[in-house]
Amino acid sequence: MRTFIQRLFDVSSYKTGIERSRARIAQVFTWIGLVAFSLYALRVSPDTQLNLFQEMGTSLLWALVIPAFYGSSLATLIAVQRGYLRFATFGPVVAFFLLGVVQAITAGFTSARDGMMIVAFVLIAGLLNETRGIVVSLVAALISVTVGIALRPTLPDPPPANLAFINWLLYSFILISVSLLVYAFIGVSKLARAEGATSATQERLKLADITTQLSQRISRREALLVVLEDVVEQIIQAYPAIYHAQVFLIDESGQEAKLEASTGEAGRQLLARAHALAVGSLSVIGQVTVRKQPIIARADDEQNVHRRNELLPETAVEAAFPLMIGDTVIGALDLQSKNAATFALEETVSLFRSLADSIAIAIDNARLFEQAEARVRENQRLVEQTRAALREVEQLNERLTGRAWSDYLRDFAEELALKVDFDSDDTQPTRLGREHERGWTPTLAEAARLNYLVQDSENGRRVVAMPLRVRGQVIGAMEFELDDDMKFSSEELTLLQDVSERFGLAAENTRLLEESQRLAQREALVNEISTRLQASNNVETTLAEAARSLKDSLKATRVSIRLGTIDTQAKGS
Repeated sequence: MRTFIQRLFDVSSYKTGIERSRARIAQVFTWIGLVAFSLYALRVSPDTQLNLFQEMGTSLLWALVIPAFYGSSLATLIAVQRGYLRFATFGPVVAFFLLGVVQAITAGFTSARDGMMIVAFVLIAGLLNETRGIVVSLVAALISVTVGIALRPTLPDPPPANLAFINWLLYSFILISVSLLVYAFIGVSKLARAEGATSATQERLKLADITTQLSQRISRREALLVVLEDVVEQIIQAYPAIYHAQVFLIDESGQEAKLEASTGEAGRQLLARAHALAVGSLSVIGQVTVRKQPIIARADDEQNVHRRNELLPETAVEAAFPLMIGDTVIGALDLQSKNAATFALEETVSLFRSLADSIAIAIDNARLFEQAEARVRENQRLVEQTRAALREVEQLNERLTGRAWSDYLRDFAEELALKVDFDSDDTQPTRLGREHERGWTPTLAEAARLNYLVQDSENGRRVVAMPLRVRGQVIGAMEFELDDDMKFSSEELTLLQDVSERFGLAAENTRLLEESQRLAQREALVNEISTRLQASNNVETTLAEAARSLKDSLKATRVSIRLGTIDTQAKGS
């Protein structure tokens, strides 16, 4: 039943609130008229002992009016449901004209009831159809009055004829006055709606301005607390009804909402004392952070959660709006006013709720940016640490490589220095020995010292020296003698550098191979000696075998092994 009634009075198809209101008025007037007339028509007349439905057979008037009334009412209800509002709003007017005005016409407008009917007809038409309804109903009413007064002589008991013109003037004056009043009322209503729309637009513009400035300042990476301080100041300036505004943010533990921005001297004192309220506490901020819904508390209401602040004694109403990111509350926007009716309108609450949502988004964006910057700084720190560690490893590798090559070259009787003279057709390499003046030319020495390609001219020849590197450590150098008029291209220089690098790698591989072979030989020798020692079955045999093995491996002329300590030997002697 409830669903049927809701569907019967459904006006959701209309877009604006005004259209929905007019549609509901048309429905209500129509249903009231149907019920009232039906009850009236069922009443038995004491004169005829018949009701109106029964009189339809004897009265042409009711035979025409009653079907027309029900037909117009049904058409009105159908038009409302179908969305034909312009037609539907004239339905109740036509129905009222049929029921009231037609009777008044036939009665000659001789009673106060007839006057009330014609005035009500103009009022209903004006309220439902505004200016157009006023004009149409006024014309119809004046014509009806004229016709009704003109038909007075046909009445069984007509009023005096000299009153006809006076009655017509009186009815006309009343109808015109009522029409003007309705027209003025409609004009004032339109003006109020226009002013309301303008005011709403201005409020939205204020909100958009605050939101835009907030977003711009956040995008410029200004400090969050500074931005919040400016936002609450903007709220005070844009909305004079608000005399104190502040922003609370929930701490990392989620247990307290700390004051981060506030206005006026009271705000400075609250910030200085690090004002905070527990989440869920018996306070506006405590409850709004738990309920996740706006809370409006008036100071004179003993049942609310408003806690009087000695620094803000003039507060008549306090409104708190949650700062939400998804389903998570990150804080609250707290607004206080001296006027208890400041937050009475739902539009005002929705406006400040939108502002709170914008502030929450800006805070979240600022925090995300700060977190991203912190991650970037941490990554940079890790990269620097990695680079430093790599540099240390490279330096260690260079030192180890240099030491390994120093030990490797020390094992050679002569320094590994070779020279090939192609001018004399001698393609066999010549060892230059360890003498510095023979093994190292100035160009070679400079290339090895500078770790860089060196070019020079000497005795009409062009000398090019290139360092030999292994893992960045210089292990030697090589040089070329060319005709003085020859010039190296960039590709040829790159080729020389690649050759020197490959030579260094080849030399390092050779050294590593020789070292691994030497280690393998030593390990084999140690294993052989260990095998011999383990084969002995007494200490003397073990000592003799150890001495013999060391003599063979070290080419020693004499091997001496003693057991015991010096102190033991001294006491024994």
